[in-house]
Amino acid sequence: MAAHLDSTADILRPTIHELVRAVESAAPGDGRVLVVSGPHGSGRSGVLRGTLAALPGWRSARVTALPWHGHDSGTLARLLAARLGADATLAGTADVPGAMTVLAVDDAQWADTGTVQELVSLARHSTRGRVAVVLSLPDGAGSGTAGLIREMADTVTVLPPLDLRDVRAFALAVSGTRLGPEAAAQLQDLTGGRPGLIREVLDSVPGDHWRQASPSIPVPESWRDAMAARLDAVADHGRSLLPVLQAVALFPEGATTDLVRTLTADDGTGMDHAVSLGFCLLHPSPGHPVLRLVSPSDRAVLTSMTPPGRNAAMHRVAAEHFAGLGDTDASLRHRALALTTPDGELAATIADRGHRLGATGYWRRAASLMTLAAEIATDATHRERYRLDAAEAMLGASDIPAARLHTRALSPVIPVGTAAVQRHSVLGYLALHEGRRAEAISHIDSASDQLASDGPDGDDIVPRGLASRVASRQALLNLAEWRPEQVVAWMDRADRWATAGAAARTESQAIALIAQGAITGRMPEEPVDDGSAGLHVQRRNMAMGWLSLVFDDPVTARQRLQRRTQVDGSERISLWQDAWLARSQFVMGEWDDAMTTVERGLARAERFGISFLEPLLLWTGAQISVFRGAPGLARNYMNRFAVGTDSFVVEQVPAAMCRLLFGSLDNDLASAVHAGERLTGIQGHTDISQPGFWPWEDVWAQTLMRAGRFAEAEEVTTLAEERAAASGLLSLQAKLGVPRGNLLIQRGDVDAGLRVLDDAADAIGTLPMPSYQSRILFEYGQLLRRLGQRRRADEQFARAAEVFAAMGATTFVERCNRERRAGGLGPRTVDATGMTPQEKEIAAAVADGATNREVARDLFLSPKTVEYHLTRVYRKLGIRSRSDLARALDDRA
Repeated sequence: MAAHLDSTADILRPTIHELVRAVESAAPGDGRVLVVSGPHGSGRSGVLRGTLAALPGWRSARVTALPWHGHDSGTLARLLAARLGADATLAGTADVPGAMTVLAVDDAQWADTGTVQELVSLARHSTRGRVAVVLSLPDGAGSGTAGLIREMADTVTVLPPLDLRDVRAFALAVSGTRLGPEAAAQLQDLTGGRPGLIREVLDSVPGDHWRQASPSIPVPESWRDAMAARLDAVADHGRSLLPVLQAVALFPEGATTDLVRTLTADDGTGMDHAVSLGFCLLHPSPGHPVLRLVSPSDRAVLTSMTPPGRNAAMHRVAAEHFAGLGDTDASLRHRALALTTPDGELAATIADRGHRLGATGYWRRAASLMTLAAEIATDATHRERYRLDAAEAMLGASDIPAARLHTRALSPVIPVGTAAVQRHSVLGYLALHEGRRAEAISHIDSASDQLASDGPDGDDIVPRGLASRVASRQALLNLAEWRPEQVVAWMDRADRWATAGAAARTESQAIALIAQGAITGRMPEEPVDDGSAGLHVQRRNMAMGWLSLVFDDPVTARQRLQRRTQVDGSERISLWQDAWLARSQFVMGEWDDAMTTVERGLARAERFGISFLEPLLLWTGAQISVFRGAPGLARNYMNRFAVGTDSFVVEQVPAAMCRLLFGSLDNDLASAVHAGERLTGIQGHTDISQPGFWPWEDVWAQTLMRAGRFAEAEEVTTLAEERAAASGLLSLQAKLGVPRGNLLIQRGDVDAGLRVLDDAADAIGTLPMPSYQSRILFEYGQLLRRLGQRRRADEQFARAAEVFAAMGATTFVERCNRERRAGGLGPRTVDATGMTPQEKEIAAAVADGATNREVARDLFLSPKTVEYHLTRVYRKLGIRSRSDLARALDDRA
């Protein structure tokens, strides 16, 4: 049982994290009462166990209520106190200074009212300790004690059913069973995605059963026995009740009362009994009330009890019923479910309907029909084709995990001809989104190699629609590898081979806009609005938004990137928009909004399995965290890059740029140099220096100068300036002004260097880019201070601090203030020691326990410089070691 609960907790980890955050928000006088709700088998107990285990430092106790506990006031409270090791009351243990206590009751609908009152009062009225109460309830429990609990709860978390991917992961975790996608889908349907019920099904047969190629999904004997007992208890109603239950069981989402009457000729008596006896719930709807079975396990048993002939007859009647209503999809589905043998003709009809739905953007419905067609196909060739079409449809819906599941049902035998092209195209597109570079290149290249050099020559080679998709995928692959010329070349082919309005055509056109901007260094002309809507417009907004950011217009970028649509297939485009919207918000200093966008995008990437875009989001999240003084969060983001040799260029570049800036700001020269050399290595085989797209040269040049590599810094800066001049990008020219000014100063031409820096500061101030402005002002101030121009340096630091403060960059506000104090301007305290402001800053840090290296990092000094200043401090204070420093400073305070 423990292993089962732990596995449930692993699958429901996001819910556990949500509860942990809620518990940790508890404060003295402001405790938390949290409810976890879900049906039988949903994993409530596992979630409670997982939540308590994820709260180190908190004292916790958990009990499970039983039906008879409700009659004994205070019983559960005493049990909880005993498990905490308390000799007296819960309050005496939990409401004490520094205490952090979380108390959990499973199946709290059985708890006594006295315990519930004591727990809620403790959470609400504790003034010295932090208290959180977590209670689990089944769905539907809303009266009596359960009603009181729901009324008192701060939040109610409803446990969702497991999706297809989680069903497979859960089966593997609890029993080592590797389910194929079809078996997983059937198991999910049978159990409603409830972990407890899934476990019961897995355990109901020997393990060897699940190792079959296409295992049947059994109905546990315990479920049959329970249903038989319930039906025996209401035997007087059996004649009218059972036919109604078997009819409702045909429909996972429930059946209208009108449809049930059609299937059973029930006069209403059987339906009344089904509801009043607790087998079904009635969901009112004007003219179309719906009956739904309470438990998915009941549906499984009732379906297994229905004779094959009656089952087929009811499906045929249902097919006619839905055809009369104009619901083609439902009618076809029930025609298929009425079959007792495969039917190739019906499979073709269903597949044709799926193709038409996919062509109009209804990808999920298309995939469902393609899967159904594969199940009833009469030969392996058609079965394989329909499975590929189902995977293709899920790719269209942006659901990469679901598409991957469909491909795992494919035959290991590699086809030839058109089927091979489609297979390579699908598998390559999947690998691309999952960030597997080598696999994506191999498959997509294999698909495109089979296209004739000038495209398809009729359907006898490769259908034009498929050829266009392959070309569009090559365009996206080359975008991920950052080869803009190849993007345009493949876009031309996709456009030439596609039919008007085809998704592949519009996708490649949007990608081509980006490539054209990179090639020409100019903002491309936006295509004339052809009146299209939905995904076509969203793709164009994504491309033009990204380009607006590149070409110094983050305001327009933000506007374009915020425009979304909510249709099948939009999530992949929305993720691109999230990545560049977060960058736009970062550049504009809207850091709270940027962090919200980053987290939303990362959640979207995880949900839809589009991992190759995650580095773009992590880049922004890490940068903001650094500036806001959250190095732990910044490292968390950077540790999630997972970028290696099998990563695309658009993954590698933002990861390296982020590490370069982090190392530079953290005074970690070795890490910064390593990241810069990584970018230089990428530049050696792939041009990533198109102006405005990946602005890395200014930071790298400054890093090279800190490392004493002035000749290399000169080369990097000069090449970047030459390309920036042609683009006319003012922000890029301003940022490059920092290393150029620094280089001039290092060569002894101080006046020229300061003029360049003055121009850079003035130029960036004309743009709505405070993130860039603050950094330029800060670095300009540092150069001025090192030149001894303290008053001018103070002005720049003051301006930088003002900009940093507006963005919430408190750490850099303090850095600016330190630099100002080190410059010795402003109100100044003079004491008998004669210490300079910088010496006092160093002495205070060391007295607080900082090492020389830590002080050097924080004050942007070398450790040897810190040691020099400390020696002077010791002499001025009349002490010999750092162990005497704190006392000496206190004596002179």
